[in-house]
Amino acid sequence: MASTAAAIDQAANPKSVDASLWWDSFVLLLNDLENAPLSAEVPASLVKMIKNNHAWLLGSVSLFKTPNQTSRAALDSPQINVGSHRLIVQPELKDVALHASSCLGLDEVQSYILVKRVVHRDNIAADYKIPEFLYSILLQYYIERQCLLKCIRQILMHALYVGSGSKEGDAVWEEVLKLFSDGLERKLLSVLQDLLSSKYPEHMEIDLATLWAEEILIEDNLVLDILFLGYYESFCTCNGEQWKSLCSLYKGILSGSFNIEKLAVSVEARNSLYHAKVQLLLILIETLDLENLLQMVHDEVPFRQGCPLFSLTDVQEMDALVSSFICFETVEAGPLILAWAVFLCLISSLPEKQDNNMLTEIDHVGYVRQAFEAAPLNYFIEILQSDNLVDSDGPVTGYRSVLRTFISAFIASYEIALQDDTLKLLLDILCKIYSGEESLCVQFWDRDSFIDGPIRCLLCTLEGEFPYQTMELVRFLSALCEGTWPAECVYSFLVKSIGISSLLKIPGHTSIEKLSQIIETDQPLQVPGVDGILIPSHTRGHVLKVIDGSTALVRWEYTQSGMLVLLLRLAQAFISNSYEEVLVTLDLLRRLVSFNTAVCFNLMDLENSIPVQAACTDGHIQESMRVDVVEIICTLVRNLSPNVISAGVMSMGLSIMAKMFKCLPSRVVAVVLKANIFDISVKANNFDVNRYSSSSGMWLLSGGLARMLLIDCEQNEDCCPLTISVLDFTMQIVETGAESDILLGLVVFALQYVLVNHEHWKYKSKHVRWKVTLKVLEVMKKCLIAIPYLKKLGAVIRDILFCDSSIHNTLCRIFCVTTQTLERLYISRLYELKVIEGLQLAVSSALDIVFTMLVDVSKDTMSGLPVFHQVMLSTTKPVPVVTALVSLISFFRNPAIQMGAARVLSMLCVMAEDEQQYLSGNVCLLPDDMQIASLRFSIYAMLCEEIPRNEDLFVAVIKLLTYAASYQPAFLVSIIATEEDNDVQLNNSGDVKEQAVESSFGSLKPKKASPLDAVLQYVKRSEELMESHPHLLLHVLNFLKALWQGATYVEILQLLRTSDRFWKLLCSSVSQISTAESPSLENVTGVETLNLAYKYECQSVVLEIMSYEMFLQKKLQEAELPVNQSSEPFKEKSENTVRTETTKAANVPDLKDILSTWCRSSVMGSLISSYVWCGFDSGILLRAKIAASLFVVHVMGKLITGDSGSLSMSLTEKIRNTSKKLCEQPAFSELLAQYSLRGYSDGKELTSLILSDLYYHLEGELQGRTINPGPFRELSLYLIESKLFQINEKKHKWDFSVSARDICIFDSVQLLVDMGLEFWDHSEWKASKPVAEKMLLCMQDANSMVFLTRSKLAPLKALTMMLSVYEENFAETKTTPIGGISVQFLESCINHLCEHLQRTIEFLGPPLDVSEDILFFLETQTKLLLHLFRSLFRRISPRDNKSQLLSFCTPALKILGTALRVLLGIKTSVSGLMTTTNLLLVLLITLVEFTYLNSNSVGMPVTESVEISIEVSIASLGLLPILCNCIETADYCTLSLAAIDLILKGFLTSNTWLPVVQKHLRLQLVVQKLQEKDSLASIPIILKFLLTLARVRQGAEMLQSANFFSSLKQLFAFLLDEKYLSDIQEDNRPSTSYNKDEKPQQIWGLGVAVITAMIYSLGDSSSCADIVESVIPYFFSEKGYLVAYYLNAPDFPSDDHDKKRARTQNTQISLTALRETEHILMLICVLAEHRNLWYKAMREMDSPLRERCIHLLAFISKGAQRLGESPSRIVPLLCPPIFKEEVEYNRRPSVINCRHGWFAISPLACATKVEVSVSSTTLPLLMKDKTTESVHSVPWTYFSEAAAIQMYRIAFLLLKFLCLQAEGAAKRAEEVGYIDLERFPELPMPEILHGLQDQAAGIVTELCTSNKSEQMQPEIKSVCFLLLQIMEKALYLELCVSQSCGIRPVLGRVEEFSRGIKMLIQAVDVHTFLKASLKSLKQITSLVYPGLMHTEGLL
Repeated sequence: MASTAAAIDQAANPKSVDASLWWDSFVLLLNDLENAPLSAEVPASLVKMIKNNHAWLLGSVSLFKTPNQTSRAALDSPQINVGSHRLIVQPELKDVALHASSCLGLDEVQSYILVKRVVHRDNIAADYKIPEFLYSILLQYYIERQCLLKCIRQILMHALYVGSGSKEGDAVWEEVLKLFSDGLERKLLSVLQDLLSSKYPEHMEIDLATLWAEEILIEDNLVLDILFLGYYESFCTCNGEQWKSLCSLYKGILSGSFNIEKLAVSVEARNSLYHAKVQLLLILIETLDLENLLQMVHDEVPFRQGCPLFSLTDVQEMDALVSSFICFETVEAGPLILAWAVFLCLISSLPEKQDNNMLTEIDHVGYVRQAFEAAPLNYFIEILQSDNLVDSDGPVTGYRSVLRTFISAFIASYEIALQDDTLKLLLDILCKIYSGEESLCVQFWDRDSFIDGPIRCLLCTLEGEFPYQTMELVRFLSALCEGTWPAECVYSFLVKSIGISSLLKIPGHTSIEKLSQIIETDQPLQVPGVDGILIPSHTRGHVLKVIDGSTALVRWEYTQSGMLVLLLRLAQAFISNSYEEVLVTLDLLRRLVSFNTAVCFNLMDLENSIPVQAACTDGHIQESMRVDVVEIICTLVRNLSPNVISAGVMSMGLSIMAKMFKCLPSRVVAVVLKANIFDISVKANNFDVNRYSSSSGMWLLSGGLARMLLIDCEQNEDCCPLTISVLDFTMQIVETGAESDILLGLVVFALQYVLVNHEHWKYKSKHVRWKVTLKVLEVMKKCLIAIPYLKKLGAVIRDILFCDSSIHNTLCRIFCVTTQTLERLYISRLYELKVIEGLQLAVSSALDIVFTMLVDVSKDTMSGLPVFHQVMLSTTKPVPVVTALVSLISFFRNPAIQMGAARVLSMLCVMAEDEQQYLSGNVCLLPDDMQIASLRFSIYAMLCEEIPRNEDLFVAVIKLLTYAASYQPAFLVSIIATEEDNDVQLNNSGDVKEQAVESSFGSLKPKKASPLDAVLQYVKRSEELMESHPHLLLHVLNFLKALWQGATYVEILQLLRTSDRFWKLLCSSVSQISTAESPSLENVTGVETLNLAYKYECQSVVLEIMSYEMFLQKKLQEAELPVNQSSEPFKEKSENTVRTETTKAANVPDLKDILSTWCRSSVMGSLISSYVWCGFDSGILLRAKIAASLFVVHVMGKLITGDSGSLSMSLTEKIRNTSKKLCEQPAFSELLAQYSLRGYSDGKELTSLILSDLYYHLEGELQGRTINPGPFRELSLYLIESKLFQINEKKHKWDFSVSARDICIFDSVQLLVDMGLEFWDHSEWKASKPVAEKMLLCMQDANSMVFLTRSKLAPLKALTMMLSVYEENFAETKTTPIGGISVQFLESCINHLCEHLQRTIEFLGPPLDVSEDILFFLETQTKLLLHLFRSLFRRISPRDNKSQLLSFCTPALKILGTALRVLLGIKTSVSGLMTTTNLLLVLLITLVEFTYLNSNSVGMPVTESVEISIEVSIASLGLLPILCNCIETADYCTLSLAAIDLILKGFLTSNTWLPVVQKHLRLQLVVQKLQEKDSLASIPIILKFLLTLARVRQGAEMLQSANFFSSLKQLFAFLLDEKYLSDIQEDNRPSTSYNKDEKPQQIWGLGVAVITAMIYSLGDSSSCADIVESVIPYFFSEKGYLVAYYLNAPDFPSDDHDKKRARTQNTQISLTALRETEHILMLICVLAEHRNLWYKAMREMDSPLRERCIHLLAFISKGAQRLGESPSRIVPLLCPPIFKEEVEYNRRPSVINCRHGWFAISPLACATKVEVSVSSTTLPLLMKDKTTESVHSVPWTYFSEAAAIQMYRIAFLLLKFLCLQAEGAAKRAEEVGYIDLERFPELPMPEILHGLQDQAAGIVTELCTSNKSEQMQPEIKSVCFLLLQIMEKALYLELCVSQSCGIRPVLGRVEEFSRGIKMLIQAVDVHTFLKASLKSLKQITSLVYPGLMHTEGLL
């Protein structure tokens, strides 16, 4: 490329040339014209293109100029301006253009344009030295020329289809008129002259010269086509002079005067020349205007008045020119001379002959004799048989119409004898003319068509000799039945009663001269060739002619159905071996049944036709004779011998039966099976599938059929009719679902014989092979579709398809070709176009089959799947599968192949993931980078179109990218790589070949020819596409979502993010329609529903992408900290990573701002409002089910009579099975009994009568009348619940892109096929059609409704996920709105969502009509509501006013209660029921928990609190019965108990809820769950509920009655046996490794707590004593080691460094273990209160228990002090967060904020490993006095404070127990009068008690001092209460010690305590809530320290 400065200089001096040199490719215009239906109006855009190209259309190929100096000089300029078009001249293309210009004789500028287009299109290097390249240039040039001519021809064809009434004003019609008025005819004649005079270019290679000649002759054909259309449709007229000019051209071609004869060297050229002669001949015949002459003769119009084109002088001159033709020299002159003779004959037949004297002198009969010497009729036959006419894409119908008119005029002009050979030739011509031309056949049967009048007379003549002469009549009628109405006419012509002709021997005494023309038979005569039909005696007849002097042909006055006679002759033909007549008759029948379904039905029911019935009544037909056309054909086929004629007979017979299969499947199958036409050996009894379980042992059909196929293939030149017929027959049997031996045999024969072997057969024509290939592939497709519907044979056929490697290899041989191979076929002269087209169709079909197989296979169900995988991923073939697919995607000539290759490659991406061993060799590393570059460019070219021309191809390519992104990242990255990346790769790899190619054409490509750039263009147009093509946008968005889901596309995502306004453009498609009102189902059409659903899906994908992006950014931000802390060796890498991630995050504020704007504006609210509307109507679904039941019952009634109509075999069998089950219902038996008893049958079968009544009941229900309860109601419910015709299929894992329209609730498409509804109009089922149509309409409504509901489900889920990720990603403080989401916004959304949730619940309706779709929608609504409530609760501070929030929590609770009640009423198994119910319970728990925590908030006024509590209590009380019912379902038990537990704790008094629980709760069921091993995870929740219940006396009694303690003991035994409590060892020491399962760890403590609560609630009752007597031995004797374990005090850390590690390992514990210690102590305290029972049971265990308690109390007292005193500063206890709840607590901030006692040590004791690594446990902790604070770098957390509080709760219970023991000893002392020191309980040392007192005083003092406000948090209040109680009880025990042991406090202790108590009292005095505790503390202090309070003035 030149430098930038040079480029600017060059651009400043461009050369301008004539604007007419430029042309837009006519290939595209032709494609648009051919794709536009002829019968429809041409699109405005196409009309505009036509008008824009008017000049080129008028000038045609003459506008391709010859070389000239101006254009040559222009190429020397760097830039050329061709009108408004600018060309930058590239030197490498310039040389090629000049060389091509000299070869083609084309203008240099036009040559340059052509070369540039070829290089860009084919992606090849521009080198004219390469022969293939110059060949491509030459070929493309003539393609452009021919496409231009074809455009003109196609425009004329469009104009011809414009109706006569609408021609005026039609744009195309006017454009055609303008073209001809501007001189198109003259231009074309000039072009034709030039083409005819063309000479070989000089210095052109022989191959190129041959190609040039062929293309020139093709242009001749196209020009003649256009001229013919112009004359044929009278766009232009041909006068005498013009006709003579054309005739002279014709004569010149025949005589060789033109050079065109010299060009016909190759076969293709000779064929084109031949066709040109034919075209010109037909133009000459057409322009003679024979049609007008016939009309003139018919209307008796004189020549001068009716023939304006020719004058008499013209006729004379034309005659002179025609007379100069010599038939002996040129055979082609004969037809023209004959046509001229007919022309003269017709003129001579006109009136006023005296004016035509000069024409009478012309001997037209002589012309006829002269013409017949050249056999003109044979030439016409040759024309009609010519492939040039048959395969032509020109106006073939027009050409045949001209011949038809000529033959009609010839018949009208000359008399033709029936025995004349001319008649046979004429019949041959007429048959070939009419065959395949429906319009001509319609004209023939139109009585008003005068042109066909002479031919109709000929038909009547032939009919007069029927059935004596049958073949000629049948052949002619067969040709005349093309089309629906013509077939009906032919059948009517034959089926009516027509005369019978037969031979009659003349009596010997009667001479021929005396033979009367009318004779009478004296005895019955046999109809010729028909046994069983007699001509009655005394029947008169007319003698038509005498044969051989002794025999006369008589036409009897006896009529009979011609069709009956034909069929009877056919039935007896195999006896007489009249195979020729058989073939002709079968051909007629085949064409009749093919073109007209009604005729097919009439043929099958011929026995019941009026003529046949009349003949039977009259006795003219034998009574035993049956006329069953199917049986006749089966018998005929069954008795054939293997020869050529038999092959033809079988072919047509099978074709007829295949058509009849569609009409009456059951009837035809029965006859075929009975006849056993293929001689299949079957078992004597039933059909057995097990015989065919292995394909290797499967039989084939008889060898005779295979031999006949080979004979058929070798003898037929154009096709293999028998093979095609057998395959068609097989397809039809498969489609009807006729499971039988014949079906399996034909399928095996087709797949394992025909498919595998047909490529090796000997074909006379190569293209025939591809016809067979296409047909057998079509059979394969039908088999794949039918597999799910074939219950018996489906598995066998599936096994054949997926396990037979020969089939797989055959498929691969078909489609494993490359684009280069296919392109070379176009260049090679060895292959005809039909062969190339056939190959491409086969490749496309094979790709479709492979794709279907890849989608349908499943490894779990198919043992043979690896065989198919290995073939698909094999690299051993000449062309590996993946290589071929990648190449075929670039084959732009055939979009179907591109689409098929893309789809198969997509599925291979998925399959390669499962077969990982093939991945690297096939998908990621293609053979070379050239294929990747070609694939990339091809994909870019297909995606860069503004609106895709082929939407299916666009979707396939986008899906390929999507699947690659999901399953083959490396493959995708190689495709997406930009051109710059390729350059880098080339420089690194040194690929010289690719560099050369890039340098040659790389500059022609866009600088960024990456598919990603094309995808971005669709993102930029997302708003537009959302309205116009939402389905295309959806696939683009799915690809983007796959990129965000992948983990390896960092760079690609960065390119997307940094593109211009990416997020804004992407999100606009969502915000754009957020405010649009959701239309109801009644207001939208099918297309609108589809588009609306696509829009919802698009929004869903966009929301998902936003969620993935926010999640990704959060993870990137979280990764920055470890990166920044990485070590020095990785510093550089870390900096790069951080820098990259920072760059990536640059666009995050953009997305955040968009979402914030949505939340602040109405967008987010509108989205929620739009999505949460369900739109589901259970009534529509129920209506569809009733309609289906109505249809089934109606069909049952018909099947009982044996009439299955056109129903497929599979549907018939399905309905029969349903009928059988229905009749087995008790309700049906009840009705039978009732009808029999009441005598309702009236001669009818009872079953039919009941079905009839049931039908009318269902019909009434469909109309709105409900069926009353009873048997009919039960039967209707049974049918409705049977889910008739509903789809129950699961998607494969790779079907993530399946859209909602592919998921319907009713399979109406397959049902429509199975019903054969289009055939019902022609049978007795016509009256039943409204029932079926009503069912289909109801199904369509249901599908649309469900479809729209499902499409809205996806965006609702995506929105919920997006909101969750958004809040989590951008969470700020509670006081500010998170991301713009305010409390008011959440309240509004919640209220709105609650309304829709209520509506959705109403949609559920009765349980019978519950649909999983509405449950899924309800589930998603609940998820969103749960998220909104949680989001709202997070934003509420404790001081907020909760009245408004609680006011809408209460209605939500009511709605949830209603929903749960409805869902619990659903007894049937419905997918999604359990998940939805559990989610509702989770939401209920969330609301109850929030309401419980906030109903008594500090800041709420008392009045409001009471009112809200009342509301909540009422709502909660209503929930209890529902929740109690939920408990009975195992899946809901746990959550229901949790909800009940919260309700009982929060809002209701025991006297309120206890009666409800006693009435509705099955407590025994709950208690039994403690013994269920599989419910271990739910046991803690059960125990928590039981704990709440046990806290009430009646509840405790209920538990006692339910044997709770017995179940609890079994539970504990199970836990110990299964080692769930594995941290308890034999030595009662804590284990160093903890079980991380939190649930079993809680069970022990909760169980103990329930027992404790029961004992406490039962009080002093006898039942309580019973429990205590059972509990004490169990816990303190049987399970004493467990109690000892939880009461063991950890050892203090040793200062010996050698023992430090071992000691430290034994001091780890969990918060859960501390809580369970608390539960044990609570139990001990409650049991100790029952002193007598306690002392009685604990005599030997009491003292050790107290010692353990004192040791544990000493640890708590001394633990904090030892940390400060120990030189090593080692914490005395490790309690890190282990379980999930503990980890969550550790993340929450501290509440107490105290720096004394265990609160000071707990942060280090509870630190995680990460925190300990940051802050060592040996940091100094200074605790010398109360004011000294610890120095920590480990923060205080809620968890560390919880651990400290738990220590003090344990201390309090220990003190309480010891106080109870001391109190008991004191009472005993009072009773006996003295203190028994030997039996006095052990008490703690004063130092232990002093430590607890000091900790309590210090903590309370600090908390009260730092929280002087009255609004102290509840947590701090509870801590103060607890510590003051500890201090009080410690003083009490100290008093006991001093009184019992006589120990007095030392002086130092008194002073220290005095300071502490003084500070405590000063701090506490300001808090009124502690006055009672302080008073009690002062009292005990005055006892322990007498006088201290007075001395210090503290009283």
